[in-house]
Amino acid sequence: MRLTELVAACVCCVAVTTTARAASSAEIADLAARIDYGFYNDDAAAIDAARAALGRLGDAPAVRYYRDYASLRRAQLNPADRVSARECAERAVPADLAPPVAAEAWILVAACAVVGQQSVRRVEQALSRARDLDKRNPRLGLVEAWIMRHGASGDALATEDLANKLQQTIEAFDAWHAPANAPDWGEAEALAALAEATLARGETRAARDLIERALMLVPDYRVAVELRARLRRN
Repeated sequence: MRLTELVAACVCCVAVTTTARAASSAEIADLAARIDYGFYNDDAAAIDAARAALGRLGDAPAVRYYRDYASLRRAQLNPADRVSARECAERAVPADLAPPVAAEAWILVAACAVVGQQSVRRVEQALSRARDLDKRNPRLGLVEAWIMRHGASGDALATEDLANKLQQTIEAFDAWHAPANAPDWGEAEALAALAEATLARGETRAARDLIERALMLVPDYRVAVELRARLRRN
């Protein structure tokens, strides 16, 4: 799913029921888009509203996934909200999920473990499970880049290694043929992160191209918008 004007127009109108019920794929896709809108536009209230709505839609794997995804995004916007990401990081992935679905679930566990500052062991365990199930999933590379960024020392070699990992991740997104109904997050972030690293090296033309690619995917992505403004000031 890509963000649309409809998401922005309706973000405050999440409909909920008073009792849990089964969710349709369209409902889940809409709420996932609202979570994306909230994250990319720095709107925590939109994420909270979508997460509350998901809480009333039963406990199907897709619903559980996007509840945890909302927790991840909320923690990324506000580090003080890491508790929910830590809960996601400790979640058990059901053994009966199809491999691509299970891979996405394990990647999300790893992402939550990084953002929630859980143990390296938990992160690596989750990534290992995901690789075994779907080694081509580009979100694996994104989470690995988050690990590198979290532990980066700031020296030139560490920065170059991170940039290389982000470039590999972008290439993986370009080559990936996602299964139907697969989650759709991470590519714009990889592009913006590499743009930031590229801009820091003074490579303004390459940074501009990466920023524009990120904004083509998510037109109002706040990080990419800020990077574009910084580029123009330079």
